[in-house]
Amino acid sequence: MLNVTENGEQLNYTTLEELNNLKVHQRMPTIVFLFILIPFGVIGNIVTILVYGLKYRPSTFRVYLLTLAIVDLLSCCIGIPVELADNLLPLVFYDEKLCKIGKFSGQILKIGSALIIFLMAVCRYQKIRWPLSTNISTKLTRNLCIFTMFVAVLFSWPFLILKGTQYKHSDGGVIGYKCSTDSDVKHTIYPFVYTIVTFGVYMFVFFSLLILYTLIILNIRRHNKAEVTEHKINPRITKIMIAITVAFVVSYLPDCILDANSTFNKGDTIPNTPLVVGSLSLLARLYFVNNVVNPIIYYIGDKTFRKIIKQTCLRVSIVHRSGGVSSSNLSAMSDTYRTEDYGHTDSKHTKAVSNAQPTSPENSDTQL
Repeated sequence: MLNVTENGEQLNYTTLEELNNLKVHQRMPTIVFLFILIPFGVIGNIVTILVYGLKYRPSTFRVYLLTLAIVDLLSCCIGIPVELADNLLPLVFYDEKLCKIGKFSGQILKIGSALIIFLMAVCRYQKIRWPLSTNISTKLTRNLCIFTMFVAVLFSWPFLILKGTQYKHSDGGVIGYKCSTDSDVKHTIYPFVYTIVTFGVYMFVFFSLLILYTLIILNIRRHNKAEVTEHKINPRITKIMIAITVAFVVSYLPDCILDANSTFNKGDTIPNTPLVVGSLSLLARLYFVNNVVNPIIYYIGDKTFRKIIKQTCLRVSIVHRSGGVSSSNLSAMSDTYRTEDYGHTDSKHTKAVSNAQPTSPENSDTQL
């Protein structure tokens, strides 16, 4: 018999599974939330990769968006399912290897996303502040994104040690198995130190983004319309990047605040009621919104992206109604998703491809 006190009321459970089911019931809002995010995130990010990867000319802006879309897609395929399993098996998560690898992979993607958004802001500020300077090449941008993910791995590897099976002892001698901070290191200083480090990383990114985009907006306002056109600076790209940044900050802040509270405030500072338990679990995973919302931002802010999606849906609908793919429809769809390597084409071929493809969202601002 398990005795559990909840809201001052003594509750009795005969098995660990019953207690686990109670925890699952408390976390049902989080479970439903994560279930909804997965299909929207997977579909949205696949569409983003297809459209920007196959339809747009090479540019630094395109490299950043594709990198973000890949990271977001992996989060929807790895990070969210692991957290979903954690909420469905709060006391019966027996697979310690899956726990370690899943949490480690999710942490890489979480930190990597933050660092790439920071990198985007730095490069955008460089473009706005010194428009006549040498632009960053797409090759260098790809290398910077790869390096950023390598840095994310360096910040995340402690999860392989810190995360694992945490044993939850209940009255009656029954032991629960939770995927959380490993019981072997839970009472050491290492989890505290790691939380301080990651909290510092996120605070650095948050305040850097605030400063950079404040400077970007001030510089844009300082330039008149003629100067913006002359330097080929597209304000629409800046608006999209600001929207991406706002979504990132809003979705990441609750988890950072909860981490700070659990780190710096010892003891139970938050009441352990079913409503609070369910709400905290949801707020702690709210950062996954960042992995789903970007395709919506592109659809609203990039009229070319929106046009391509609408045209593709229309063609698919026509093909479906006609019961087959005609040669003209096949040719049109092929043109829509044709990939060209602008770095290895002669000037005549490049000009022909440029005329065949729709205008990039950057217009002339091809180097971010």
